[in-house]
Amino acid sequence: MDLHLDFPVRSGEYEIGKTPFFMAMDDLRVATGVDGGKAHAMLQFHNFHLNALNEMAEKSGEIKRLINLYHGKNKQLFQKRAAAFLERPVEKSLLPQDVNARLYCVIAKVFSPFTVFAHSREISEEMPKLMQAMDQEKLSEFIADLDSSRFLSELQRDCLKIYPRIFDAELPLRPALFLDLTGNTEAEKTATRVSSQDFSGLKDLYKDVVEILSRQLVLVAGINNLLHRADANSFKSIDGGTLSNLKKYSAKALSEKFKYLDDCWFKVDMDAYNLDMRNAIAHNNVNYSGVDQVITYTPSGGHLEPGSDKTMTFLEFMRLLLVAFREMHSLHHVIKSFFYYKYLIHDRRASK
Repeated sequence: MDLHLDFPVRSGEYEIGKTPFFMAMDDLRVATGVDGGKAHAMLQFHNFHLNALNEMAEKSGEIKRLINLYHGKNKQLFQKRAAAFLERPVEKSLLPQDVNARLYCVIAKVFSPFTVFAHSREISEEMPKLMQAMDQEKLSEFIADLDSSRFLSELQRDCLKIYPRIFDAELPLRPALFLDLTGNTEAEKTATRVSSQDFSGLKDLYKDVVEILSRQLVLVAGINNLLHRADANSFKSIDGGTLSNLKKYSAKALSEKFKYLDDCWFKVDMDAYNLDMRNAIAHNNVNYSGVDQVITYTPSGGHLEPGSDKTMTFLEFMRLLLVAFREMHSLHHVIKSFFYYKYLIHDRRASK
């Protein structure tokens, strides 16, 4: 039977009174140093998110259809269905900026239990300021390149494919959300258990999120180059050599991309990028024990010489997936800002 757990649960024999809720309360007090009243209030906040998650999980099929409808030709139907979902008046405008705005209202509502509102708000507020500070002609060239190559639209589409899949991981993500309260401490390395949902159905989700992050870093690098050197294709010299353009940057291995982000405007969360796990999943060098909920993976497996194994608990993996999804979601706000710039400024200038 699948465990439907909102908190990490200790393995071993049950002791009277030590329910998952009260054990979580103890973990919270120890990790944060707060008293019982404060810990209870924090758990109530956690419960608020879980209730919102319950509501959205029940509508996961409708959400998937609505996101798919955004890509269809019938934008009027999308506006109608989105308005009904949001319980708002129908937006009659079919201008791309208005259709996009409604899409991101849906995403904000649906995925709020998984995301950090302050992170999304910060990027949404800062991106227009950053774009205003750039050389406008060079920024327009950058947007035009992203548009003509379909890089931006395809990246947006792939991000949108990930969102509905997050509900496939909804049960084991619940205890990972609890670690927001404890500060992501050693609690995730203890003998805790989460939903017994099989790891094999979720490992590719992490790999796919990281692949998208690798492509999103191209946008981060382009903006960084515009801010520092007034040209999206101008990189800082490293070890006596310089990348000539973003195309070459995009072809770099993910592990190589970070060093080219000098004094970066975006604070990359390196906790989202477990490259050893990503590589092991990509090469099918991963084994999972459902009995003790431990993942064993071999980053350099597949060679004649056997590689060294590493281990990770299922709870640690779910926390990793959550952090990676949040990073992808934050950078999706960069995509959103680029589209607004394209629709409201770049396209209008080009039509004159």
